[in-house]
Amino acid sequence: MESNTTTTWQVRHITSQFLPLPFGFAPLTAGQPYLPCRGVSRIPADACSLIICLFPYYTGPFNGRNISRYAMVEDYHSVAGRLLNHLVENLRDAFPNHAFVPFVDNSPLREVSCAQAAGLGVIGKNGLLIHPVYGSYVFIGEIVTNLPLIPSIPLTGGCLGCNACLRACPNGALCATGVDLPLCRSHITQKKRDFTSFDQEQVRLGGLVWGCDICTDSCPMNRHAPITPLAAFAASAVPVITAENALSLLPSRAYGYRGKKVILRNLAIINGKAVDLP
Repeated sequence: MESNTTTTWQVRHITSQFLPLPFGFAPLTAGQPYLPCRGVSRIPADACSLIICLFPYYTGPFNGRNISRYAMVEDYHSVAGRLLNHLVENLRDAFPNHAFVPFVDNSPLREVSCAQAAGLGVIGKNGLLIHPVYGSYVFIGEIVTNLPLIPSIPLTGGCLGCNACLRACPNGALCATGVDLPLCRSHITQKKRDFTSFDQEQVRLGGLVWGCDICTDSCPMNRHAPITPLAAFAASAVPVITAENALSLLPSRAYGYRGKKVILRNLAIINGKAVDLP
């Protein structure tokens, strides 16, 4: 235990030095059973610990925006990936005989459960992690390692249980068993195929080219979320997507993987233009 205590302190010191953001430690089992993902092959056979890191993205209210808050900023895969890779380099220098493998989103681990186990927040009824300071306006990244670390202590209690997110969801997509994706406006904005007249109406009513923030914005635990300390997010926020800037933004945004047709289709819908359905 003494050796693990010393090692955990060293890792905590290095992490806080090179990534001054909320982080915590959790056992690998917190992220299991694994999700079906090719990333499973990247996890070391003797992995036992997780370093979970949060990347706050709230950039302000931006009244009049037509895109979800998380999609306003530079692609979090790139921003968080750069930061985690830098941290991994320093951890490998300090512990050359151990493995450190970073993941951002495209991970086989159940990231929200991992973050909760690492003492970084509680889980809201919309399934999102809620950090005590940054609310649910956070991205989650992790480093898998075979270095034994003492887990952080999870926070006690849960969300406020006010059901504000459930009441605010216009289609009742939030339920006891999770999210009913066909009814979720965020999911609908991302659809490529089988786009129905119902879907078109939901995009029009939602008014966002990508995503939906209704459940997060209704959460009282998000009410006093501070502006992100990450300059890459704060400086890159674009709250309004137009036909003029949409294509130039695609390569640097989280929605870029979906391609231009989905974005231009949704933009046309919220601008009141007719869209042919398949």
